[in-house]
Amino acid sequence: MAQYHFFYNITAVISLRKWIYTLILFSAAPHFAWSDDVTNTTVSSENEYWPGSGLEIPGTGFKIGGYATVGNRADLSQPQSREFGLNDFSLLMHWEGEGKLRFFSELDFQQLLTLDQGSNITQHASVDLERLYADYMYSDKLNFRAGKFLTPIGRWNVIHASPLEWTTSRPLITEYMFPTNVTGGMVFGTVPALGKEVDYSGYASSQTDWGTAPNVEPFNDARGMHAIISVNDDSELGVSFAEFDQQNTTFEPHKELLGLDYYWSRNGYEISAELAYRSSGLGGLYNESGLYVQGVIPLSNRWYAISRYEYYDRPVLQASVNLFLAGVAFRLTPGTLLKAEVSHATQNQPWVTDGFLTSIALLF
Repeated sequence: MAQYHFFYNITAVISLRKWIYTLILFSAAPHFAWSDDVTNTTVSSENEYWPGSGLEIPGTGFKIGGYATVGNRADLSQPQSREFGLNDFSLLMHWEGEGKLRFFSELDFQQLLTLDQGSNITQHASVDLERLYADYMYSDKLNFRAGKFLTPIGRWNVIHASPLEWTTSRPLITEYMFPTNVTGGMVFGTVPALGKEVDYSGYASSQTDWGTAPNVEPFNDARGMHAIISVNDDSELGVSFAEFDQQNTTFEPHKELLGLDYYWSRNGYEISAELAYRSSGLGGLYNESGLYVQGVIPLSNRWYAISRYEYYDRPVLQASVNLFLAGVAFRLTPGTLLKAEVSHATQNQPWVTDGFLTSIALLF
């Protein structure tokens, strides 16, 4: 597998190839994301703390860290829904001993403090056990995971942490088409194929999700896989497949999803895309499809311009949405990203933000 670390060569700090490898620290990779290489500065002590690297508890093998997001939302389609607050606060813990066993957990506090248009404090706070799993690192080609982890469908879902994402909002297909977490077992690793290396993961679940947020309909039963192959030095291509049932959707007995994802990066320029088609056991109106294409252009050493197009078709809700997004991002520090974006959707729906979003995302 590739090495996963943070750079602070700011001209390339958001080369998504490096961040993709960092993201896998948060999902399906054998290494931990918080390294001493956060700022290209030599750390004099293994227990010394640098922002974004995690704080090691001496003599225990544990590292503790996290990330937080403070943001503002002004939805033009709902003028009275403007909100500002602490949107996300996640605590991460990782343990790695001298053997092959590793442990990772994430506790996510959502909407801890939100002020609405009238400066009233809203009551939407929730706590979600986002991840809790153990890995057995058998070899580069074959490793095992058990517990609750991010669903390896596409790329965006396993990037996960807001300081590693270019925009405040998620693409619609990554938010509504499948549950973002799965509780069960996984095998993952890297194998050679056609003269290249293929990163793969396969997972299965047949039990209730752990610690689910109240607005989520988790997997009830699921099986799936995701594989990524390097096309060349600049690009990667991935494929996902999943079949699953969800809780609270007994009228819709079975779903199957097929997805493709693509990433290209060169000299700070990036293109990423995902598309997915989900079929239902009921067919017809219950099938869903969608895609997004996102581009990133470096404007200077720390400023970046972002644009994204999305399409999402949900016939059962009579919703076929085209969404256009433009934004900028400023890398204040290696672990701090300031974001501002404006989006406009055609045939807009209440669950689609059409307006302005700003946020500050911080790794700690």
